[in-house]
Amino acid sequence: MAHCYIGCPIWTHPSWFGHIYPAKSRQINSLESYSRYFNSIEGNSSFYHLPEKTTLQKWANSVPERFRFTLKLPRTISHEGKLDNCTGLLEQALEHFSVLGEKLGLVMLQLPASFSPAQLPSLQHFIKHFPPHFSLAVELRHLDFFAKGEAEIAVNRLLQMHNIDRVIMDTRGLFACSAEQYSAQESALIREVQAKKPRVPTHVIATGQRPIVRFVGQTDIAQTKPYYRPWLHKIKQWLDEGKHPSVFFHMPDNKDAPWLAQSFVQDFNQLYPNYALPNLNLAEPQKEQTDLF
Repeated sequence: MAHCYIGCPIWTHPSWFGHIYPAKSRQINSLESYSRYFNSIEGNSSFYHLPEKTTLQKWANSVPERFRFTLKLPRTISHEGKLDNCTGLLEQALEHFSVLGEKLGLVMLQLPASFSPAQLPSLQHFIKHFPPHFSLAVELRHLDFFAKGEAEIAVNRLLQMHNIDRVIMDTRGLFACSAEQYSAQESALIREVQAKKPRVPTHVIATGQRPIVRFVGQTDIAQTKPYYRPWLHKIKQWLDEGKHPSVFFHMPDNKDAPWLAQSFVQDFNQLYPNYALPNLNLAEPQKEQTDLF
């Protein structure tokens, strides 16, 4: 049966404790609390530092059987070295990730914007030596891979040939956001995130069986809805096709990302009740108290 995986890029935020999580204490496992609502997580920490096997085992023990981790390969593989000369680093990363067992969903290779079509042979070499029993997803950021020309055709064919998913980055809502409409602090945050996130076209394509969408919304969920509505129909189509899509919800301040995900799930279930996703049932988001005087 096809499954849809919904998650966020973090599993803990200070404002969640005593609200959607129990009050913070030594007994509280934030990942366990997160997994009561979501069935997946976009694990970005592995990009900066490969987790120890003991840490990964603790993660695996904290979540139910249905839960899936999507983990990024370390930047020593994707950014600092050469894809066709990283066999040892790749073997080490996958050996660690394997501790998660069936709870490992996708392994993500996030390539820098400097990775151009001229380096496509390196990606071919990498894919050729990537163990097929792991599910790989590749994120591309060089604009030539979005130009609908020979480079994009070539990379899509390569991924399709090996049943590898191309990560879809949807930042349309983020870059449509006008920072000036928010407070000075929020405006500064929005500008910072806009400077960091890739501004690439959103090409909707499933080159494998586990399409993955990284959706970045605005600070205001209501203003973000028009940008996620097309995904409601695409997720349903992918489920009809027997695919297993993942959607990870980002916001400028990810403290509100769970409620963006909840809004998406509610709208999907209203539109397609026969395909209903598990409701998140989050408590109302906390409102910032304003001064009376």
